[in-house]
Amino acid sequence: MRFELPTLSGEQPPAITNARSCREWLSVQPLANAVHAQSVLLRQLNLLNRYELAAAERLKILELIRDAVAFAQGESARKFAGRPLPLSQAEQAGLDANRQLWQALATGYLHCLDACFSGDREVAGHAALVVQRAIAALRGELLDIYRAAQDPPAKIWRTLHRLYGAAEELGVTDKPVTDSLQAGHPLTSVQAAYAHTLLLHQASPYELSSRQLLQVERWMHRWANKVAVLDAAPAGDKARFLVVDLDGEAPGGTNAIGQDRPRWLELSALANSIKKRIAKLREGESPAALKLGEDCAQPACEKLLKHLYRYWFKGGATRGHTRHRTNTTCRLVAGMEAIHYYISGTVFRQPVDSAMPKRYADEIAVFGRIATHYDEDYSQQHGFMIEQWQVLDESPSGVRIGRTVHQRGVRVVAGQLLAVRLGEASGFLLAMARWVRVTAGNELQTGMRIFPGVPQPVAVRSTGLSAVNEKYRHQGFVLPAAPALHQPETVIVPAGWFRNGRVIEIHQDGSRQVRLKRLVDRGADFERVAFERM
Repeated sequence: MRFELPTLSGEQPPAITNARSCREWLSVQPLANAVHAQSVLLRQLNLLNRYELAAAERLKILELIRDAVAFAQGESARKFAGRPLPLSQAEQAGLDANRQLWQALATGYLHCLDACFSGDREVAGHAALVVQRAIAALRGELLDIYRAAQDPPAKIWRTLHRLYGAAEELGVTDKPVTDSLQAGHPLTSVQAAYAHTLLLHQASPYELSSRQLLQVERWMHRWANKVAVLDAAPAGDKARFLVVDLDGEAPGGTNAIGQDRPRWLELSALANSIKKRIAKLREGESPAALKLGEDCAQPACEKLLKHLYRYWFKGGATRGHTRHRTNTTCRLVAGMEAIHYYISGTVFRQPVDSAMPKRYADEIAVFGRIATHYDEDYSQQHGFMIEQWQVLDESPSGVRIGRTVHQRGVRVVAGQLLAVRLGEASGFLLAMARWVRVTAGNELQTGMRIFPGVPQPVAVRSTGLSAVNEKYRHQGFVLPAAPALHQPETVIVPAGWFRNGRVIEIHQDGSRQVRLKRLVDRGADFERVAFERM
């Protein structure tokens, strides 16, 4: 089992050629500065990966330097994790730097694995640790790719499957290994690390926030040991499994047809564990009591568990309507203010029954109306624009669209409020971006769920003693009820506004108060709330 590795020589030795020099070098590095730490760690690892050294000593160095790499990577990921797409140049450079460092760390362990196959007795006894560490470095790169919402290259899957195949040849797939980076649950194995990495992809990571991805990563430290990797299909009609091809370069599926070396990940024990936790949460148990973490709160915790259950064991999201491929275009607008501007067709102004700006009052006194010449360049001044995207597939309730990353346009993030006008439609509909990603072909894609009904632009403001003289500072939309879809009448308000029973004021051909009743959707920049009129 051979991997593509740099040629080793005695030229250009690194500063760390043995465990002792590595400890001394680490002790004087300003590793708290993530940018500097990444730079110096990458340089030393690249030199180490080309320097001829005893495999046992190389392994000791890698084990010492690994904690520093993980810390630097975690800090540096703040530059790009969860950012709108496409990434800026600085954000993309941050992702590229993280990926290079993970790859350098993985290469170091692959050198050690190569020594295991070459019969090096000093490292042969650590083969399970070597493979697990290489897989963990691959997963670190994958996690950063997902947090930047980009497609991973096929090479990662090819290397991952070959690593597991190497562990099978060496007979160490289920040998226990301790990993200090898995805080709270350090006991793992090659089998667990392999399953962990594959299930991270199967969780539909582009629909998850960076925080949620890290939560799934922590949960899998505990749960991955519940997954068995088999060389034959599990028996029983109720068996839950994922099929992978050790000779392939895909993350797996549900069918072994056409695969050269299929393996089945048996998921029944994991499915039962998650199902029980969901039931306990419904009964009122706290996430902490169920060992889901002190930082997990309801109902978000239960929602995330249901998401995992659906994608790991039920084949993914269920669609109310079948999506059909198409070759049409659409118009897209992003951002509450821009959407309000284009749907209403006018610049947002204080309603007439509120305190009117002096300029508007003067214009009415002189011209008998508010002047409109301010509207003509309003969109340009505020950077508003209508973009053209390609429709890839659509259904009555959703659509997948794409454009090149180089096309001029706004940046989009999962959970964002969007307005879309499909084909020859006369008006915009509101939608939420369920996921956003950049494909391997440099195409920015998003899958949107369309809210039913024609949106009516409104102005919204708070009520109460503290808001007596408050202006209508925020735009919103009212969506009509859709009884056939069991959808109530809702109002779109800024993020953070919902509180059960809160009374707000809506202005649409006059002011009225409404009471917020139930949160229907929570997005990145908005909330969609069912309400009752007062």
